[in-house]
Amino acid sequence: SCKYPHDIINAENKKILKNHELSGLDESELRVLLLQNDPFLLPDVCQFYNKKDGICSQQNNCNKLHICRHFLRGECRFFPCKRSHNLLDTHELGVLQNGGVDWNIASNIQTICDHRHVEFIKELKKVKSNYKPRGNSRDKPAVTESKEPRIPLQIGDLTLTEPSSEAVFIQSSHAGPGSNVSGQSQHQLPAGAGGKDKDEKDDFSAKASKDDRKDKRDEICVFYVWKYCKQGDACTSVHYHLPYRWQVYNGFTWNDLSTMEEVEKAYCDPKNSSIADKNINFQTMTCHSSPLRRLSTPSSVTKPTFVLTTRWIWYWKNDQGQWIEYGQQGEGSTVNAPSSDAIENVYLADRDATMNFQAGLNHYQLNFKEMIQTNIYYRTRRQVCRRPKFVSSEDVQKIKRGPRDSSIPNQSCPAHWDPSALPDIGYKAVNISDKTSEYDTIKQLFYQTMKKYSILKIERIQNPSLWKVFQWQKEQMKRENGGKEVSEKLLFHGTQISHMKAICVHNFDWRICGSNGTSYGKGTYFARDASYSHAYCQSGMKTNTMFVARVLVGDYIRGNAAYVRPPPKSSDGLRFYDSCVDNEFSPSIFVVFEKYQIYPEYIIEYKE
Repeated sequence: SCKYPHDIINAENKKILKNHELSGLDESELRVLLLQNDPFLLPDVCQFYNKKDGICSQQNNCNKLHICRHFLRGECRFFPCKRSHNLLDTHELGVLQNGGVDWNIASNIQTICDHRHVEFIKELKKVKSNYKPRGNSRDKPAVTESKEPRIPLQIGDLTLTEPSSEAVFIQSSHAGPGSNVSGQSQHQLPAGAGGKDKDEKDDFSAKASKDDRKDKRDEICVFYVWKYCKQGDACTSVHYHLPYRWQVYNGFTWNDLSTMEEVEKAYCDPKNSSIADKNINFQTMTCHSSPLRRLSTPSSVTKPTFVLTTRWIWYWKNDQGQWIEYGQQGEGSTVNAPSSDAIENVYLADRDATMNFQAGLNHYQLNFKEMIQTNIYYRTRRQVCRRPKFVSSEDVQKIKRGPRDSSIPNQSCPAHWDPSALPDIGYKAVNISDKTSEYDTIKQLFYQTMKKYSILKIERIQNPSLWKVFQWQKEQMKRENGGKEVSEKLLFHGTQISHMKAICVHNFDWRICGSNGTSYGKGTYFARDASYSHAYCQSGMKTNTMFVARVLVGDYIRGNAAYVRPPPKSSDGLRFYDSCVDNEFSPSIFVVFEKYQIYPEYIIEYKE
């Protein structure tokens, strides 16, 4: 019989737990807490393994743990250490299970010990940085220069690989001489973890700073994946041979997962929120409690003529728990819902926005921030998921070997746009020749009410992202209108010069740019006459500027100052007017509440 009590939650222990604010933990959770804080409760550590060369004559027959004793106490000074830090090794796990510690508890203790070790090394580095040692430490790990691009690294039971770097590395064994786990014994980390000579310090710091900048990049260079990037190291994107890259953070650097393709394939399936046997959680983006990230090439909707971009697919979850791709058949019937590409365009324009659309007879609102789809009438809520289309390494090679058709025109943008000024993000302002019909159209509109003024130049705003969203909105409104074309007008808008660049990039938003009036509702105001908008242009300047916007006014009704959206036009409250006006019979002022109905197409610079 044991002389110690076995009742964790007796009256005395309850009092102690309450004093330490631990009364909410159950017995299994308390066991983990006790085990991690009191090594006495764990099986003994082998003293022979922890001496000199770490040789135990009993080897796998030893009934003690072959693990670094300092690691269990959270006091190991080496990163990496020549002795094992892996409680989940075959021998260690057997000893633990014989002592009543199952795999789940052992895994929890391993995660806690790994975290404590990383934190301890961080603190140790801070202390070391404040003084210079006078002599060589007898136990100092060997420092060798290495340019090996990818060496395996172990976190938990998952093998990782270090990204290639020209920095000096410490190379050592993580699993230790007694480990039987393959693929986990070698890894590399920057030598800053073990100290460097003074002559090498500045050079290493510069390289570390460069590596830090690389770590902050989150997009893979599509040119490099395809074949070659002429910018080389000056490229602002990550150079990698696949259009995706999974990495886990070890407290110092981001390291590649060795099972890259396997993890990517699992992630591409919307049914998977995690990979249990690898302790990967896609919801929290963690791996064994360490931060996890996925780098990828740009979204295919931003570079429609490029190969090896990332095609993002949008799904919604039905009542049977199945994930249905948007625009595909669902719930027994074909529903004319927006496609994944249409949703992706709106999402990239504003990731915190809500998107309204119609599918069949139902109207929905898609909230990107919450990733929830809501039926506006029934208030039914469904989960939404955004996952990439899977591309294997073999697929990548096939695409690279195949013919590249770079002559595919960008059908999403107007044919008369300058093809050399189509940025992936933002806009380009293109000066329009005064000899074109496009110039004449805008000039005639302007001079109808501004005959005393001279146009200096007209610029076309080329923003592919905003244009695609505008076109999608147009198609959506057309469907809601029974297939009839939607009323579209070129209208004027005057504003402060300081707001113009933001409008060209992000579109009109009265909450940010301000509203020149609220008589007909809280929205963005546009005028039929340039003279009206001129009154709201910035005064005191030698020249003036104003927008000419393409606006989907659709069906309109007289506005009201209290409106924050157009009023309903059907008795069931499901269909709304598209905009508000000052006069239904002869409108000169239009108020638009949805920015997707607007495209800021031209800027006119003029003077009196």
